Amino acid sequence: MSASEQPVAPPAPSPAVLVIDDDAAMRAAVRRFLEREGYEVTESASGRDALARLRDGTAVQLVVTDLKMKDGSGGWLLAQLGYEFPSLLARTLVMSGDAAGASAAHVVARWRCPILPKPFGAAALIDALQALERAG
Repeated sequence: MSASEQPVAPPAPSPAVLVIDDDAAMRAAVRRFLEREGYEVTESASGRDALARLRDGTAVQLVVTDLKMKDGSGGWLLAQLGYEFPSLLARTLVMSGDAAGASAAHVVARWRCPILPKPFGAAALIDALQALERAG
């Protein structure tokens, strides 16, 4: 078999990302950033909705969540992921407008999830997710 006849491996599937934020504009921006890089995105408006989706079988490799939300905050969601989906917890990125605050410090100390300070650009988001992919 010549080199030109070698079977070509199919491209690796795009990682699926669950984006959780109660701010619709922020979710849309994150979706656009991720889809431009080839990620498949599922959106959720709250930690409770996100957990319900995961329990119902939504398959994702990465999670991007806001820390402060009205219904099922990021901190609550991280605790639930730790109990129900521990392997996914290690592949979770937390966004926060108060990245230097006590809540963010608790997330880093307790759950070992990286914090992405808001506001951020596409490059910072993609770099943070790629670091999680390499680590995980």
